[in-house]
Amino acid sequence: MRHNDKTIELQDLVEGFLFSLQADGRAPRTREYYDKLLRHLLYYAKTQNWPERIGLVDARHIRQFLSWVGSRSLQYRAGNGSRRAVKAKPTTAWAYFKAVRRLFGWAVQEGLLKANPAKDIHFKAPAPSPIQPYETDELKQLLAVCDVDIRTGAPFIGLRNKAMLLLFVDSGLRLCEQAGLKLTDLSLDQRYVRIIGKGNKVGICPFSAKTAKAIWQYLLERKHRAKCDALWVTEEGARLTVNGISSLFLRLKQRAGVNGPGRLHRLRHTSALQFLRRTRDPFLLQLFLRHEDLTMSRRYVQGLKQEEAIEAHRNGASPVESLGLG
Repeated sequence: MRHNDKTIELQDLVEGFLFSLQADGRAPRTREYYDKLLRHLLYYAKTQNWPERIGLVDARHIRQFLSWVGSRSLQYRAGNGSRRAVKAKPTTAWAYFKAVRRLFGWAVQEGLLKANPAKDIHFKAPAPSPIQPYETDELKQLLAVCDVDIRTGAPFIGLRNKAMLLLFVDSGLRLCEQAGLKLTDLSLDQRYVRIIGKGNKVGICPFSAKTAKAIWQYLLERKHRAKCDALWVTEEGARLTVNGISSLFLRLKQRAGVNGPGRLHRLRHTSALQFLRRTRDPFLLQLFLRHEDLTMSRRYVQGLKQEEAIEAHRNGASPVESLGLG
């Protein structure tokens, strides 16, 4: 049944789109991703008194929204009740543009709109940001804080955070994958965790004997507190959420004096580059990181080549030094 596009409200459109993702069997995280982005669209539309009928929303409205999301300040919970303000990057708008374009594209496919108001907006995809791993000294500083906690009266927190950090670096897990782990996903004997990755795909992520030992030590403390089947739990025994893991990592960085940019995803970058340094094989890296194709793996290869170019410059390839100038 085709509807008159002026009878559908924006709120209804978003709800219908999210329901369609669920009906099409998309992963819950995919639905949550679009829900988060499109919730901001609804908020902005309401505060700016957009027309409620989707047939009256045009490219001008969408451009205003994209300008807003690319220039606003965002607030994050940083633990202990405090909040941290971060200015959005202009590239932030790219994800919102894709979400809005897909929303209205879906509306056209469903016969709810005659034309997609975002189709004539020319939005250049941002250039991929350079791969920036954590330095070895920074990782050691983070682990040192965990060791201090273990020795000075907070063994549960120290053991949990240490095991989690080592697993992040050893297995290249994404934050949502780490947060979703259950005890039944863990095999200490075989040294791997089973995860549900993007697209609801099951993945097997290996880890080393040292990481296995750290997890085993954490599990000894966990069994006295846990009130659920999640692998990572709070001091009260509840499941540690994505936001909870993000917050504890920010606190850990502050305590360790690691002041450089980047959040937890930099640990995945660190893992990928170190794996590539040892294997020199982008195809193995693709499998290790569970990418569908080599696109992202090539970015890591490029990052490694940049490292090698800098190192070569420092070790005799400097044009000024080789030419005897200066």
